[in-house]
Amino acid sequence: MLLAQLIIIQIVTFVALVFFLRKLLYTEANVEVKRLQRLSAENEKKAEELRKQIEQARMEYEIKLKKAEEEARLLKEAAQKEIEKHQAQAIEVAKEEAERILAQARNTKEKMKEEIKNELEQSVISFACTVVRAAFEEKSYKHIHDELLSDIISHLDSIDEHKITDTVSVIEVTSAFTLKPDEQEKIKTAIAEKASRKLDIKEKIDNSLIAGVLIKIGNLIIDGSLANRIEEVRKKMGREDHAGTDS
Repeated sequence: MLLAQLIIIQIVTFVALVFFLRKLLYTEANVEVKRLQRLSAENEKKAEELRKQIEQARMEYEIKLKKAEEEARLLKEAAQKEIEKHQAQAIEVAKEEAERILAQARNTKEKMKEEIKNELEQSVISFACTVVRAAFEEKSYKHIHDELLSDIISHLDSIDEHKITDTVSVIEVTSAFTLKPDEQEKIKTAIAEKASRKLDIKEKIDNSLIAGVLIKIGNLIIDGSLANRIEEVRKKMGREDHAGTDS
C-alpha cells in the first residue's frame, strides 16, 4: 500500500513537473516568439524606411541626372552655336578679304592697263612726231608749226580769265621755232586783255616739240604742240570708233 502511494506520488509529481516545465517552456517560447515578431516588425519597418530612402535617392539621382543631361545639352548647343558663329565670322572675314584682294587685283590690273595704254599712246605720239621729223624737211614741219601757232593764238581769247592768277607777271612760251616779234606781240596782247594788265613774255626754244608751242601762265598751261594735236586726233578717232561700235 505504501509502495502504491509512493508510486502515485511520484507519478503526480512527474506530471506536475512535466506540466510546470511545459508551461514554463510555453511561456518562454511565447515570449521569444513575441520578441521575434517585434524584431521582425522592426526589421520590416527599417527595411521599408530603407526602401523609401533608396527610392528617394534613386529619384533624386534621376532628377540630378536629367538636370545634368539638360545642362550638358544646353552647354553643347551653346558651344555649337558659338562655333557656328565663329565659323560664320571667319567665313565672312575670309570673303571680305577675298573680295578686297580681288578688288585690289582688279584695280591693279585696270591701273596697269591704263598705265600701259598711256605709255603706248605716248609711244605712238612720240613715234608719230619722230615720223614727221624723219619724213619731212624742216621747212615742211615749220609750216605745220606756223599753222599750230596761228591756231593757238586765235583761241587765246577763249581762255578763262579766272584761271590767270593775279601774281603772274610773265608768260612762259616754249616753242619749236623762234617766235617772230609780231607773234610774240599777238600772244602778249591776247593774254594781257584777259589778265587786264601788261605781262612780259619769256621764250624758250625746244626742238623736241618739232612743231607748235607750249604757253604757261602761272599754273595754266595751253598746249599747242604737235604731240598734243596728234593726241586730240587720236581721241577723236577713238570716240568715233566707240560710237560706231555702239550703233
